[in-house]
Amino acid sequence: MPDRSLDSLSSAFLPLALTWIARCVERGVSVMIIQTSRTPVEHQANLVNGTSGTTLSLHLLRRLLLSQFATELAMDSGLSDPDKADAMDLAPWDIYQAHGPDKINWNSKSREFGIIATECEKLGLRSGVRWTKPFDPGHGELVLPVKERLLVEERSRPWPTFNV
Repeated sequence: MPDRSLDSLSSAFLPLALTWIARCVERGVSVMIIQTSRTPVEHQANLVNGTSGTTLSLHLLRRLLLSQFATELAMDSGLSDPDKADAMDLAPWDIYQAHGPDKINWNSKSREFGIIATECEKLGLRSGVRWTKPFDPGHGELVLPVKERLLVEERSRPWPTFNV
């Protein structure tokens, strides 16, 4: 079962995650936390099934990423949280209840996912709404220095069309 605990999020990301959830609810979208942290085994399964497109997932605990980009993480003020993650996946409650945990069955172009992605970006988080493989509008993550260049390129892409 995936980790959905807010306690698994870094001290730098947690306040943003809570605000993100609150803003979605304020706009009428009840959300389900799909995942916060993940194990290397869970992440490998996501790479194989195509629901993740990066080996540097911020769902992994910071200490697991240190060997891959130690310098960039060392520059982050939240490094005091080595056993915490910097990403969270949300889904609209109604879509999750109707289709379960399999993202393949979700309507990721729904109005609700559009609101989730909009509120994510308003907080300055990196959103999976700008990704093409996989398109992941329910994903949000802290922008660590190693990901800043990606953010600039991703935000230059057009905003996707959502069903209204």
